[in-house]
Amino acid sequence: MRDTEMLHGRAREQSELARVVSRARAGEAGGLLLWGDPGIGKTALLRNAESDADDFRIIARHGHSGDSEAEFAALRELLTPLAARLPALPAPQARALARALGREAGAADPFLAGAAVVTLLAALAAEQPVLLVVDDAQWVDPATAAALTFALRRLSGSRVALLAAVRDSSATANWPALPVLPITPLPDAAARELLAARTPLLGAPRAARVLRVAAGNPLALRELRIEAEELSGIGWGPVPFGPELRRAFAPALAALTEPVRTLLTVVAAEDRGALCPIVAAATDLGITGADWESALSAGLLAITDGRVETRHRLLCGAAYDAATPARRRAAHLALAAAQPGADGGMLRTWHLAAVVDGSDRGLATALAAGAPRVRARAGALAAAAVLRRAAALTPDPVTAGVRLAAAARSAWEGGDIESADRLLTLAETRAGTAELAAASGGLRGLVEFIGGNPARAHTVLLRDADALATLPTTPLPPTAKLLPDTETSLGVELVPATEPSLGTDLLPGTEMPLGADVLPGVELSSGAGLPAYTERAAGLRLLAERAVWAAGRGEDRPLDGQLDAVAAAASPIEAAHLLPPGAQLLEWGLAERAVEPYLKVTAALRNSGDRASVLGVLPQLAVLQIATGRQEAGEQTLREAFELATGAGANAILAECWNLRARLAARRGDADTVAHGVERALSLSRPHAMTLGIGGAYWHRGFHLLSAGDAEAAHRRLRALYQPSHEAAHPTLARLATLDMVEAACRVGRFDEAADRAEAIAAWARRSRARWALSTAYLCRALLTEEDRAEHYYRRALATGDTRHTSFGRARTQLLYGKWLRRVRRRRDAAEQLRTAVDAFDLIGAHAWSARATVELELTGTGAKSAGSGDTPLTAQESQVAKLAAQGLTNREIGAELFLSPRTVGHHMSRILEKLGLTSRFELRGIDFDNGMRLIRPR
Repeated sequence: MRDTEMLHGRAREQSELARVVSRARAGEAGGLLLWGDPGIGKTALLRNAESDADDFRIIARHGHSGDSEAEFAALRELLTPLAARLPALPAPQARALARALGREAGAADPFLAGAAVVTLLAALAAEQPVLLVVDDAQWVDPATAAALTFALRRLSGSRVALLAAVRDSSATANWPALPVLPITPLPDAAARELLAARTPLLGAPRAARVLRVAAGNPLALRELRIEAEELSGIGWGPVPFGPELRRAFAPALAALTEPVRTLLTVVAAEDRGALCPIVAAATDLGITGADWESALSAGLLAITDGRVETRHRLLCGAAYDAATPARRRAAHLALAAAQPGADGGMLRTWHLAAVVDGSDRGLATALAAGAPRVRARAGALAAAAVLRRAAALTPDPVTAGVRLAAAARSAWEGGDIESADRLLTLAETRAGTAELAAASGGLRGLVEFIGGNPARAHTVLLRDADALATLPTTPLPPTAKLLPDTETSLGVELVPATEPSLGTDLLPGTEMPLGADVLPGVELSSGAGLPAYTERAAGLRLLAERAVWAAGRGEDRPLDGQLDAVAAAASPIEAAHLLPPGAQLLEWGLAERAVEPYLKVTAALRNSGDRASVLGVLPQLAVLQIATGRQEAGEQTLREAFELATGAGANAILAECWNLRARLAARRGDADTVAHGVERALSLSRPHAMTLGIGGAYWHRGFHLLSAGDAEAAHRRLRALYQPSHEAAHPTLARLATLDMVEAACRVGRFDEAADRAEAIAAWARRSRARWALSTAYLCRALLTEEDRAEHYYRRALATGDTRHTSFGRARTQLLYGKWLRRVRRRRDAAEQLRTAVDAFDLIGAHAWSARATVELELTGTGAKSAGSGDTPLTAQESQVAKLAAQGLTNREIGAELFLSPRTVGHHMSRILEKLGLTSRFELRGIDFDNGMRLIRPR
């Protein structure tokens, strides 16, 4: 038996099927009846069981609706391939089975036919185990079902198994001998896995919409047109079905009465489950109490707490999809008329708009006017859906463009960046720059910025800032009136926009509200309003400066003032704009101070529902948390950023996330994750020449190579950060990577380059007074200086740097200091520093660095003797090789002296340098071989 394929979320069901097959293989006959909705995965489970039974003789049959009335029709199809075995049966049984199979005239005796099936299957099972598989068994005629269950009861000691699947619970009555296994919808986690397997980079808003519509049905998760407009994050209401879904649900719909199908259509069109309007609309369409009872008793609907719950959500959607245009129109008009008084005004308008094919100025105005109240009640994505529909009904292109831009802004703040980009692109074909900048708040530049095109973002942000600066200093006053021509072509009175509207569950699946924004050019009700245009223009200019910085250009300005201004910001969005990027804060030594403002702004944005702005700050917060020793919190923040950014078109955000993941993996020594993260970051960054992402990939790859001991490759990667013409050149990253570069350069003997970088970081330390820069400057000098001054610089590096025991930088300084102490034969002092470094690296999960420190610690020797005692980590032959190399002899010359091959000498030299913690054979000249191999200052 080969391994069975694991289906998503079906481990329990697969186990049950495998148990039946295994028992049959052991001589214990049995069966199982699968029961579940169309498309729920019954057929896949049966096929999977067949693959598990590859040593069985498999006799399979698929039911057809036309066979249910013909006696023994299914048995005829199932056993016809075995007709040649009929003569071997007892004569009465052979005659009865031949009549059942239609090979002889006359009516078949049910008992004898069943007995013949028993005899036939027993004979087959004696040769090879037998698996009977009947899919769509609800269409199997009762005579066949009776014959098969009759046979199964009398084959208890034979190697026979029967697996069947039905769609309707009532069909289980035809198979009383079989235990029933209900196949339920996939749990959320399994549904997400299946959807991710189909489309790995699907954005979170669209994925949430697809999961809600599919309701755990595997066929729907595979067959829904994911790219359809109705399945976007701002979609609402019924969605179109594809041919596979239509075929799957057609028999179930055909089995329902016309009134019940109409009722399901109304429920799908209403989509909220509100009982009162559904009942009123259904009554208006002629649905009676008996029809309700039929739907309730069949389990299609349930009424709980004043709501209509749908156990078969997809069946309701299938009813709407199969309904004629006239029936859909009637359902929406009935729902519009059923909305309760003034409170249902917005819903009334929505349903009226759903049946309009062309333009309707009055309905468009009413929808746009109600968008702020929709936003306040149901969230930004709901407001985006309303504004998008309003734009579709608007006859004037400019006004339609402005409404599309406003819809894009709402979609953006709801986290549906994909829809925001699409709506804004459509708006740009209809309205001018100034109108769109005002309506969207300069959204195009934000989209370009997080999309990973800093040069384009800089240009567009400045353009929109200039456009906003020419507008009034405060938003235009909102209007609470409809335009004069508000009459609709449907002849239905509209409720004025000033009256109260919907309940809190207008559009299901949307985020909680953000304060209502007044979007210029759209007829909105009263609200708090966006910041004045001048303030928003200032925010866009600040973001334009960030775009220049991300491109590796721009000036180094102190950031203290921006952090001070965050607390006084008028809104969470304004505060988010004021927060400097994490790398800049690290550069200026403000990471610890910036964590709290970042946490507060992130919390405020989450509460406001502005998911796009949350997405923008999450990677920066993760950088700060990890840099300040909050490792677990930083990794959790990074996971959240990945979830929001995946599939959202936020290439810049994703590149930062992949780079940060690569950095953490480099600490752990996980080479595969580093390579994958760097590759993904570069693939996202290079198409738009996104220097920050490219530079980050070079840095973290170089850091990993340095951690792994490949200093030459690390040096090649890291030096790209400060070469002006290189794609990875970025001043901030070059500063932050200084210690990596200096250490790599020293290891490969590029001391001039190391000295240049050391001087550069010393200059930055004098300017910024950042503790990390001061510590790095001292550490670089320690690596480059003569031995008699090195300890002073190591101690200064420890004194000026981070003092937390979970600081990676401090542990790294202790590792380098301990290594130096071991080289100068101060083993006990070295062990003290190295033990502390090992503990710190272990605490923060930097396993690669912990391993390096552990090796150095082991080389100090447990209970090591004092310096000058004559002990040495080298073998006798290694000591001879080292002494000759210290005199300047080449490998060939040493080999001639010691009767060794040059290759063997080279191997010894590698071991010698590793054990003594040296970087080149030239340093052997400073070793005192006669006094415990103490490192002395060269003459």
